[in-house]
Amino acid sequence: RKIEKKYMPVKFPKLYSFKSVSFGEVAVDMYCLHHVMSWENVELGEAVWPSAKILSRYLLENPAVVRDGTVLEVGCGPGLTGLVAAKLNSRPSGVVLTDNCQLVLDNLVPSPDQPRCDYLHWGSDLPTFHQKYGSFDVILGADVIYWTEYLEPLIQTVSTLLSSKSSASFITLYEKRFIKSPDTTIPLLVNIAQKYNLACVTLPLDNNPEYLEARKKDEGCDFKLLKFMR
Repeated sequence: RKIEKKYMPVKFPKLYSFKSVSFGEVAVDMYCLHHVMSWENVELGEAVWPSAKILSRYLLENPAVVRDGTVLEVGCGPGLTGLVAAKLNSRPSGVVLTDNCQLVLDNLVPSPDQPRCDYLHWGSDLPTFHQKYGSFDVILGADVIYWTEYLEPLIQTVSTLLSSKSSASFITLYEKRFIKSPDTTIPLLVNIAQKYNLACVTLPLDNNPEYLEARKKDEGCDFKLLKFMR
């Protein structure tokens, strides 16, 4: 009963499970909804989305991005991207996973040799968070761009917490779910970023196997890998 209470804090049809997700030689153990039978009463951050796998693969193919320095993941959900970043980082405790859903955070159990995790609501109480953790050399976000009203709080958070190093960057994987309709989200995001003196470039995904697999499963969507720098 105690174990169930601690590790299964959800009711049917939510079936949480431990599962190892592997990318080549890197594997991370995750406790989340690996198979969602119904999205009723399910938080978006309780499952692993394709964007997290695509961004994780990008990090594996470009480990220097997160090898040194501090790393923050925003909207981490089950934490796949941040956990992969920690595996590649020379100091895993310098990686911080954040979300604004306490249920999601409760399923991330840190240890001394793993990344830390904490609550972060975009655009809110940022000075306190900065005082606790400092600034970050790399900020990651997988599928965190969805509702346009949250774009400015997201960019404000990135601008506040991104370090002043010339190489500091915010790397985010955006999923365009309706490929046939005009995309107004990215232009809006870029315009907001410019207000905070952040420039955007698009990184290639053509050879990313997770990207190719996701497109194969659903040709009606597409993905963009965006990098913002001062």
